[in-house]
Amino acid sequence: MSKDLRTFLDQVRKLGPEFYVEVNRKLSPELEVQVIQQKLAKDGRFPVIYCPEIEGSKLPLVTDLVGSHEMVGLAFGIDPKEVATDKDKIFFEYRRRGGEGKPVKTVSSSSAPVKEVVLKGKDIDLGLLPIPKHAPLNSGRYISVGQMVCRDPSTGIYNSGIYRHEVKGKDKLGAKVNPVKHAAYAWRQYGDLSKPMEVVIFIGHHPATALGSCWNGGMDDDELEIMGGYLGEPLEVTQGETVDLPVPAHAEIAIEGIIDTSREYTDGPFSEWAGYYGEKKDCYLIQVTAITMRHDAIYHDLDPSHWEHNLLGTLGIQSTAYDAVKKVVPSVKSVYLPPSGGGFITCYISIKKRVPGEAKRAGWAAVNSYLSTHIAIVVDEDIDVYNEEEVLWAVATRCCPDIDIDIIPRTVGGPLVPTSYDETRLKRGRMASKMVIDATMPVELPFPTRIRPPEDLWERIKLSEYLK
Repeated sequence: MSKDLRTFLDQVRKLGPEFYVEVNRKLSPELEVQVIQQKLAKDGRFPVIYCPEIEGSKLPLVTDLVGSHEMVGLAFGIDPKEVATDKDKIFFEYRRRGGEGKPVKTVSSSSAPVKEVVLKGKDIDLGLLPIPKHAPLNSGRYISVGQMVCRDPSTGIYNSGIYRHEVKGKDKLGAKVNPVKHAAYAWRQYGDLSKPMEVVIFIGHHPATALGSCWNGGMDDDELEIMGGYLGEPLEVTQGETVDLPVPAHAEIAIEGIIDTSREYTDGPFSEWAGYYGEKKDCYLIQVTAITMRHDAIYHDLDPSHWEHNLLGTLGIQSTAYDAVKKVVPSVKSVYLPPSGGGFITCYISIKKRVPGEAKRAGWAAVNSYLSTHIAIVVDEDIDVYNEEEVLWAVATRCCPDIDIDIIPRTVGGPLVPTSYDETRLKRGRMASKMVIDATMPVELPFPTRIRPPEDLWERIKLSEYLK
């Protein structure tokens, strides 16, 4: 049986209410789903949330599929108990599987669940889907975790990415693609050729496919094959109804369409990953040519300002930062982009320091590895980068601010980072400084010894045996 959204939900249900909850009443698509998700997050809970009834639609909605490290690990088949003791296991499994892409497997339309219902022409209506409004000031309803597939016109390689898609009409969708993303490069090529750009947005699949869409590789990487690596099996696809593109056969919903590359539109404001509203932006317009779905399709949503958004996207950025740091400091142990640090903005790095200056080299490499990474904190190997109390303790006790903090003057900043502003931005684009904090102990000078309990005694004493 092929892995899909339903096989994942079956796994999660068996783990109990810590990992899976169901809403017991009909919800409005206007903000209510997101408020429930955010209230759970405030209580430190990040379960998958299944909403059987959404006003205005016959389809159920599910959200928060990867709202915790445990859920990201489960997407790779890692037991949540293992994740609790070794969060690095997710990162290195992500890297391993990403390097083991698998060619897609093509199946007939008749055997593809996503083709059980086919809507074309006057039957196309995006209003059939329970697409929510995520935040009060958003300009409309957005598909926030649809995976948009397109083809590079020069190489024929398939690209898949997660972008924001505002509903513009019953058969029209916006497509906000940042200029540095691969789909934007493809769009410009189609424009140069004066050709329309075909796309498929698929919604609702195993979360391993979404991790594949967040792959941070090169233009020559086929993300449909990367998805197969993350699934641990070839991604099954079928032929599109109205576009010459593959459609993941076990998706819940697929939206086919064409982008007119001769025109641009606008969307926004939109609730972004950094926790602020993004301003109105240029976007493309997708003319929807078909909607296909399962007869009992489940709509997958993601709250873009919830830390699930950051967890989904950070593994690719984390991997890029790790590679950049390892080139200059081979003794790097861990790299982590914490949701509390804005996801992509802040990077924690642990190294086995050998010579003076290595910490700053590691930090510089990290902040220059990705546009939106503005802060790097480098710690010794005895510090757990997934434990912010330890990281901040290292900053407090091992960092001498006047010599251990470097500020890189204003350069190009991340497109959605609020600090990427100055008085010259209209002429020169968004600008931001970057900062590297060396919170490591000096290797050439004596330093106080950290207090630690004996390892053998720590392992031997089990509290359950000693306490009533």
